[in-house]
Amino acid sequence: MRFGNRLKVERIKQDLTQQQVATKMNVSRQTISSWETENSYPDIDSLIRLSDLFQVSLDVLLKEDIGMKEYLKKKEALRWIRPIKQVTLVIDILFIVSILFIRHGGLAGIFLFLIAMLNLVVMVRVKRFEDKLNGRPTVLRWPDYRKVFYSSAVFLTVLVLCNWGFHLHLGGKISAVTVGLWLGTVILELTYWVRQRGQHAE
Repeated sequence: MRFGNRLKVERIKQDLTQQQVATKMNVSRQTISSWETENSYPDIDSLIRLSDLFQVSLDVLLKEDIGMKEYLKKKEALRWIRPIKQVTLVIDILFIVSILFIRHGGLAGIFLFLIAMLNLVVMVRVKRFEDKLNGRPTVLRWPDYRKVFYSSAVFLTVLVLCNWGFHLHLGGKISAVTVGLWLGTVILELTYWVRQRGQHAE
């Protein structure tokens, strides 16, 4: 028996409506309906709460449902790569700060460049892996990152204006980084728009 059917059977055994289960789970009735029809799956925490609510083991809830088990494996893999993404993001931020405010030359500059390139390779590999798990390319998840990109671009723009207006002597690199960030943001926005139009056309 698949997960959705098993969930529905256990709910009926308890003589509960979808709304009553939703109230106990602190979710909407539509969410319970979506789980029962398998249009979506609950996360691991919700599964544990369902197990407690219906007094059945997770093994019983997931028995014979390969799709649900594959979904949970993907969720677990995404959870494991999240810290890697966070570390690469911190390295990126430190790299940008260093090229803006610290002068590098000789071996130190080469070493910093190599670290940045290695970090870029790791980011690309992690993104590709994440895209395979999510089943959609990164560009279609642009709305998830839009706020970060625009906030960073606006912050750097304000910094550039302050540099020009108050003669802070931050150097010309900050202007180049700001322009590059704005260009990258516009390109991502246009790429996302084109891909969305292509999907609607299909």
